[in-house]
Amino acid sequence: MNKNATKVLEIEGLKTYFFTRKGVVKAVDDVSFNLEQGQILGLVGESGAGKSITGFSILGLIDPPGRIVNGRIIFQGENLAAKSEADLIKIRGDQISMVFQDPQTSLDPVFTIGFQIKEALKAHQDISEAQAVQRAEELLRTVGIPSPKQRLREYPHQFSGGMRQRVGIAIAMALDPALIIADEPSTALDVTIQAQVLTLMRRLVHQKNSAMILITHDIALVGQFCDCICVMYAGRLVERGSKEQIIKTPAHPYTQGLIASIPGTQERRRRLRQIPGMMPSLVDLPEGCPFLPRCPKAVEDCSERPALVDIGRGHQAACFRSQAS
Repeated sequence: MNKNATKVLEIEGLKTYFFTRKGVVKAVDDVSFNLEQGQILGLVGESGAGKSITGFSILGLIDPPGRIVNGRIIFQGENLAAKSEADLIKIRGDQISMVFQDPQTSLDPVFTIGFQIKEALKAHQDISEAQAVQRAEELLRTVGIPSPKQRLREYPHQFSGGMRQRVGIAIAMALDPALIIADEPSTALDVTIQAQVLTLMRRLVHQKNSAMILITHDIALVGQFCDCICVMYAGRLVERGSKEQIIKTPAHPYTQGLIASIPGTQERRRRLRQIPGMMPSLVDLPEGCPFLPRCPKAVEDCSERPALVDIGRGHQAACFRSQAS
């Protein structure tokens, strides 16, 4: 981590729980990490690990029966967890923006692309219609959409999946936010378009010197596009470190399992390795390490919950095995 870099986001002990009839769902349970200007952080894990809820918690988009029960979300020196809904509305889309997983549902089918981009601009800026149109054209051109003046008058159904996601990125970047949260932004896209979209997002983040959280289940993607990686499992961080540390020397058995399951990392004609079993219910987590029922390297100490501790050069893991080595 660069000591001279400006911290954009500091999450400290974040806990977001859902209080249901079946019990308390600990969707995010004591999560902490930092993010600096110009940095892309990958938040990776299986479905249900708590990745998206972490992103929604930052924006204050947790609906009942869920709520943030503890922790601080320090964004540019201010605690978002303590702010009112009115204050958060001013921040969303302006200082923090989000790129959603499915552009088909995040764009309104009854309004033109131009109207939706201009709406995002006018919500936070006092600009004229002509200025909004000019800025909207500029944004479409920036994200690589040809004939932007003409495309502003078209509707989402007239765009391909990749182009719709580019529009979503344009809306997210419209006001030059300090932080972008991208929630599975390439899941609905084919592999070629996926790479184009993520390359575009990385370039824009670096050009604007903003920061981004890339939420995904694909550890191969974060290894390619992110600077640092946080691995989540059952609502908790189990490993955190630089891209090189996590990909080349993974310390937690869960991270090792994710990397081993990537096609192309093993000998040809061998079956892909997989992590046995399923993630436990967040209502009824096992005692100790939540990965214990699936872990091939479990020891007696795993009956207690391991803390996330430094194992060298800022690389952290919540595993007794890695801490002892």
